[in-house]
Amino acid sequence: MILVTGSTGFVGRSLMRVLEQEERQVRVYTGRINDPMALREAMQGVEAVIHLAGAETRDRVRLLRHVDLEGTERLLEEMRRVQVGRLVVLSRLNAEPASMHALLRIKGQVERLVRRSGVPYVILRSATLYGRDDRFLNVITSLAAWTWPMLWLPGGGHVAMQPMWVEDLVRCLAASVDRDDLLGQTIELAGEERWHYRDIARQAIRTAGINRYALGLTPKLIRPLSALCFGWWRRPPVTRFFMDRFSAPEVAPVDSVFRHFAFRPGRMGQHTSYLRGRGQRWRLFRLP
Repeated sequence: MILVTGSTGFVGRSLMRVLEQEERQVRVYTGRINDPMALREAMQGVEAVIHLAGAETRDRVRLLRHVDLEGTERLLEEMRRVQVGRLVVLSRLNAEPASMHALLRIKGQVERLVRRSGVPYVILRSATLYGRDDRFLNVITSLAAWTWPMLWLPGGGHVAMQPMWVEDLVRCLAASVDRDDLLGQTIELAGEERWHYRDIARQAIRTAGINRYALGLTPKLIRPLSALCFGWWRRPPVTRFFMDRFSAPEVAPVDSVFRHFAFRPGRMGQHTSYLRGRGQRWRLFRLP
């Protein structure tokens, strides 16, 4: 029996489809991640936990601490109590407990909690993900639809990235439940194509049928603008955490997926047809 937290999120929805196809026994955690009694009840009969719950889309550091950090601490306490055999945790590339960026700092602190917990674990550090309903390529194309005739590129779009198709990531998550050789490891996962952000953005708008002139902007200017435009949204499409992607290269060994999971991740051009069609402007308001 596998318990999944965060099953209704972007990654969680894809993961649940894969687990269903594999005919796994799955239990969805529907309670608050900080509720020890709800966690304790959900843990009964569970052999492994895939932990996806997080508050990144809410753009609030307080919620990150409450859900990601404190919630993981409660989860680990209850796993130790009932002796659940394995925890698979989704983290981020560049996670570091001393990072100056809140998301990466808290993700690093979560990783540190897991390593010190005594619970058998696998940590998967993921690159930025794309796929239907993502908050990456959809945001790029939707904003471009609104900002005619410009395509804004934070920092000039020079940062290196290796986006990963969400369906490839969930294959790795599902496989990690059974792989004893991965226990105790922190594994970095990314696509096999290394791009500059400007090239990702150009390909995305080209796929969506949008023509724009690229213009670089300093993150110091974009951060207050995005806060002014989107700060009042419950789940803003552009958050301070989104902007943190441009602070450092987001890369991993290009063979990381093949080396650990023995398959080649998809190329970005193969899985972005969802960007085509009408309604790009309004998709910004429909992102889950």
